[in-house]
Amino acid sequence: MRILATCLLVVSFGLPLAQTPQTLRDRNGEPDIERFTAAHDIGLTVQYGSDGVACQIVIERKQPLIHNEQVLNYMEPEAVSEIIDELSAACESWSSIDSILESMGCAKGHIEEYENVWIARHSDECVPLKRERESTATVVFKRQSCLLSPYARMHN
Repeated sequence: MRILATCLLVVSFGLPLAQTPQTLRDRNGEPDIERFTAAHDIGLTVQYGSDGVACQIVIERKQPLIHNEQVLNYMEPEAVSEIIDELSAACESWSSIDSILESMGCAKGHIEEYENVWIARHSDECVPLKRERESTATVVFKRQSCLLSPYARMHN
C-alpha cells in the first residue's frame, strides 16, 4: 500500500501544472501581445503599447501558433471591413492623409493613412471569383506610447 501511495504522489508531482491565462499572468505579468477570435475563423493578434492599449492589430485566418508551412486561407473582404470598422471606431479623425497601392502579379496591398491610424490590407486578386481573397489586414494606431510603425518609416 505504501508503494502505491508513493507512486501516486510521485506521479502527481510529475504532471505539469495547467498553464491558464491567469497562472501565466501571475507568474509573468500582463502580456504585451495577445490573440483573440474576432469571428469563428478569423483571429486578431494585438500588440500593446507601454500604456497597455492596443498599438498594432493583425487580422488573419486563425491557424495554430506552431505550423509547418504558411497556409494561405483567405477571408471575405466584407468580414475584414466589419472588423476594422469595430476596431477603429475609437479614432477621432477619419481624415485621409495618404494612400499607397502596391500591386505585383496577383498580390495587392493597399495602405491608407489617417490622422490617428494606418490601415493596411493585402489580398490575392487572382481569385476574384472567390469571395475569400483577403490574406491579412493590419491596423496600426499612432500614439506616443506605441513603437514607431513600419508605415511611419515609409514616410521619412
